[in-house]
Amino acid sequence: MHFKSEETVSNCIFCDRPAGLFHNKHHDCAEKHESGRRQIANLISQAPSSSVSAGTIASQIRKVAEESFISEPESKDLLMAAWSSAVDDSLHNGILSEKTEKQLLDLKNSLSLTLGDLLQTDAWDRIVKSAVLRDVMSGVIPNRMQFDGRLPLNFQKGEQVVWVFDQVDYLEEKTRREHVGGSRGVSVRVMKGVYYHIGGFKGRTIERTEMVHADTGVVAVTTKQIYFSGARKGFRIPYNKIVSFEPYTDGLGVMRDALSAKPQIFVTHDGWFTYNLVTNLARL
Repeated sequence: MHFKSEETVSNCIFCDRPAGLFHNKHHDCAEKHESGRRQIANLISQAPSSSVSAGTIASQIRKVAEESFISEPESKDLLMAAWSSAVDDSLHNGILSEKTEKQLLDLKNSLSLTLGDLLQTDAWDRIVKSAVLRDVMSGVIPNRMQFDGRLPLNFQKGEQVVWVFDQVDYLEEKTRREHVGGSRGVSVRVMKGVYYHIGGFKGRTIERTEMVHADTGVVAVTTKQIYFSGARKGFRIPYNKIVSFEPYTDGLGVMRDALSAKPQIFVTHDGWFTYNLVTNLARL
């Protein structure tokens, strides 16, 4: 009995030419593809400090993509990831300068990256936050944030909303009292026929403090104070009534100027930005 084997030859997924038996890509094509991806990432990472125009860099990127078998959908994902990394690298030394911010935005436009594309990462959010901090630290009141709908807050005359945080967990310090110890009176035999009575002793109350979740809501940072509005609590804290600010990785803690004041923490999920924004606004 004879069996006929049917050989299958696939085309290369990159150049679309025959790749050989049991292969779907040429080794050289795969290497060229990976090299092109690296070149594009390098071009974008160097763009913020480059003297070459954004338009020229974008043309170079398109040429590399075409020569490296990088499809349009793959190119879009690669550009978004590389641009986001360039923003991160630029922020390592602090807030962005106006020049660096302009170079990043020019490159975004030259690469045809839309705001919708960038909202898939948090790079755009970081650029806006950096610009807000740069304004505040320069003594300028920022007007960069846009929000939909009316805020459930009663702002005072003359103050301006600078930033709004949504879904903020508000934590308060609570003291819990716990009763420990306590015993009934017992008689202990000391020697034959003689007993020594030990009276019962009372237990004691110990206090423990902890931060507990009090509410979840909106925090609005204005030129004059911090507002909170949740399902159960709503209040404002003027900057001149705050004694100290405590930075956290995911939020900000404040201590009011009052004898009975206890720490209040707002979990905004961006402690670095929140702390720098509020402390600088408080100095204006």
